[in-house]
Amino acid sequence: MNPHILVIDDNAEMADNIASILQLARYRVTLALNGKEGVRIASRLHPDLVICDILMPELDGYGVFHILRSDPETADIPIIFLSAKSSLQDMREGMNLGADDYLTKPFETNDLLRAVEVRLRKHGVPSTVVNSAEGVAEFFSKAREMKEFEKLSENRPVRTFHKKDVIFMEGQVPNELYYIEKGAVKTYKVNEEGKELITAIHHEGDFLGYLPLLEESSCNETAEALESSRIMLIPKTDFIHLIYNSKEVAHKFIKMLSNNLDEVENRLMTLAYQSVRKRVAGELLRALTSTSASHGELITVSRRDLANIVGTATESLNRTLSDFRDEGLIDMHHEGIRILNKPGLERLMHA
Repeated sequence: MNPHILVIDDNAEMADNIASILQLARYRVTLALNGKEGVRIASRLHPDLVICDILMPELDGYGVFHILRSDPETADIPIIFLSAKSSLQDMREGMNLGADDYLTKPFETNDLLRAVEVRLRKHGVPSTVVNSAEGVAEFFSKAREMKEFEKLSENRPVRTFHKKDVIFMEGQVPNELYYIEKGAVKTYKVNEEGKELITAIHHEGDFLGYLPLLEESSCNETAEALESSRIMLIPKTDFIHLIYNSKEVAHKFIKMLSNNLDEVENRLMTLAYQSVRKRVAGELLRALTSTSASHGELITVSRRDLANIVGTATESLNRTLSDFRDEGLIDMHHEGIRILNKPGLERLMHA
C-alpha cells in the first residue's frame, strides 16, 4: 500500500495544492485544516509522514510537533515543517525541536517531492516514486543485453508518432509495451487545475508503459512525442510471458526493484537540496547525452517542458538560462539551446 501522508495547513488552497501534488505522485493524502484536527487525525490514523504548517491559530505547528512527539504512538512519525518564514533563525528553531525537514513557501514542486521521498526512506518507508520508476528503468537497461529480450523485438509492428502525438493517455487500459526505436518522448501527469507535471523524458532504447502492465492497472501518466519518433509495439501477453517464464529475467527484475536503498537515499539527499541552477544544468547535461543532441545539435525541448521537468516556474527557468548564456555556458536560439561549455555545467553541478 502506498505511503500515507497527513497535511496540516489552515490555508485550504495551499493544503489542496500540496495534496494534489502528492496524489499525482501516488501517495495517499489526508488533510487537516487546523492543528487540533491534525493531532486527532494523526493519533487515529498513524500516517507515515506529516507535513505541518507552522503559523496556525490556536495550535501552531510547534504545538502539533510537541504533542505528537510526546505520544509514544506518534513519536516516530517524521514531520516536515512548512512556513512562509525563511530566516535562518526560524529554520534553526524548527530543526532544533527535532523536525525532520523544513520547507519555505513558496516551494518548488520537486523540492516538496524530494523532501518527502528522503524522509520516508530515512524512516524505512518504501517510496512509491523512486523504487518503481528508477529501479525498473535500470532493469530494462540491463535486460536488453539478454537474449530473451531480443525476442521481444522480432517482427513487431512499428508506428511513427509525429511531434505532439499522444502515444498513450493517463487512465487508458494498456495492451502493449512501447519501445522507442528513434526519437524522444515525454511522460507527464495533469493535476486538477490542468497544470502539466513532466515525470520523465525518454529517448532511443527506452521502454515505456511497463508498470501498468505489471500492476494490471490503468496508465498513471500520458506519453507524448517530443519529435518525430518510431515506436515499436510489443503485445502485453508476450511481455508478461517473458517476465513470468524466464527465471533469469524475473531474477534481474526483482533485483532491480529492490535496488540498494543506501545508494538511492544518498542520491536523493543530494537532489533534495539542489538549487534551480544545478537542476537546470543537470537536465541540460542529460539532454546532451540523448541521441538527438549528442553531436552538437540543438537541444529542442521547449522552455515550458524544461521548466516542468526541473520543477520551477518558466520565468525562473528563463532567468537561469539567461544567466547561463551570459556566463558562456550555453547559446540560445529560437529553435533550441546549444551547450557551449559542458565542463562548466559539470563544475556547476558539483559545486
